[in-house]
Amino acid sequence: MDRHSSKPYAHPLAQWFQLNTATGRFVIISFIVCIAYYVLLTINGRNQMSDFRVYYDAARAFLNHTQLYGKSFGLSSGYYKYSPFALIPFFPLALLPFAVASKLFYLLITVAIIWFALKMQRTLAHDMYGKTGWILTVTVLFLADHLERELSLGNINLFLLICIYWIYYFLLHSKEKPAGILYGLLLLFKPHFLILLPYFVWKKKWMTLACSILVLFMGLFIPALFEGWDANWKHIGEWIHAMQAHSIRLQQSPNTIYGIFNGLILQQKGKFISVVILLSIVAISFFVWMLKNNRLQQNNEVRYLEFFFLVAIIPNLVHTDTEHFMWTWPLIAFILHHLFYSTVPQKWIWISVLALAFLPYCLNTPDLIGKKGTHFVDYGGGMGIANILLIGTALVIGRLKR
Repeated sequence: MDRHSSKPYAHPLAQWFQLNTATGRFVIISFIVCIAYYVLLTINGRNQMSDFRVYYDAARAFLNHTQLYGKSFGLSSGYYKYSPFALIPFFPLALLPFAVASKLFYLLITVAIIWFALKMQRTLAHDMYGKTGWILTVTVLFLADHLERELSLGNINLFLLICIYWIYYFLLHSKEKPAGILYGLLLLFKPHFLILLPYFVWKKKWMTLACSILVLFMGLFIPALFEGWDANWKHIGEWIHAMQAHSIRLQQSPNTIYGIFNGLILQQKGKFISVVILLSIVAISFFVWMLKNNRLQQNNEVRYLEFFFLVAIIPNLVHTDTEHFMWTWPLIAFILHHLFYSTVPQKWIWISVLALAFLPYCLNTPDLIGKKGTHFVDYGGGMGIANILLIGTALVIGRLKR
């Protein structure tokens, strides 16, 4: 309690929730929809949660000292591709029957979706309440396809995104040590987030980098406490091999900038040199943008657009599954926040671009756009193009609002 007040302390997010009835309605309706969707999946026999099955069975295999890598768990494509350390959070669930564990994990994802939607709104809107219901609804609707996959598959992409948000939050409040600890843990799940490392160097976040390197090395060897040194070294090697096996030539990865350029411009005749050229263009463009930002404001502050741009562009730069395009959520929330709350010039242009991106980004199902449409989105570059449109719109709106 505050010495000067008889009222107990309330977290700002809790205060905002209490003052905003639209938020309460959003929470209740979202929770009911997610539970109803689970019931529907169960009735139709589609609640296998195949991605969670991989984590669950892999955790049980680890605890039972049986084969972990190179073995299919559940579906034929259900190979475990993460570090041995990444299984530790699943140990408690692995001790439960799968029927119970999968329901608990589904509930965790449901809560995470609702919480993160509110957190993004609070981060961007601060104390504005008038259009909260609308912006929350539109944001979640825009992400509906990705959220549906996260729920039905039982993946961890949203939890990784939440960790990324907390890294941003810690750095924004000059808490480099917890940011570094969390970043090191994140790299044990997805090395793709190494894209943030040069940014931390640019911003001189030396303590963050030091803590992350320490945690990364600790995380590589902590599993040895469960399985011994020899088995741990063997699993680290198998992890690296599993990541290599999951990869393909970048110019053939359809939703990367290289795959899009190779498919639409070079007619699938591109060589590796095209990857080097396009990656160099992106890196130089980002470097020039950073230089301009530093001239406008000379400090080492981590900025929202810079940070989440790097996160959102990951699936456009490395070969990965389409579910990872969910990481554009903070930029989508940024765009919608400014379209609802601010006087952005020529809003109709940006609304039109959003509508164009909405088709592949949200409506990616054969029931709505047909098999040819979903094939183009997944394997013809449609999802990658939509993501580029969203990233570009966020950057332009950010520039217009200066």
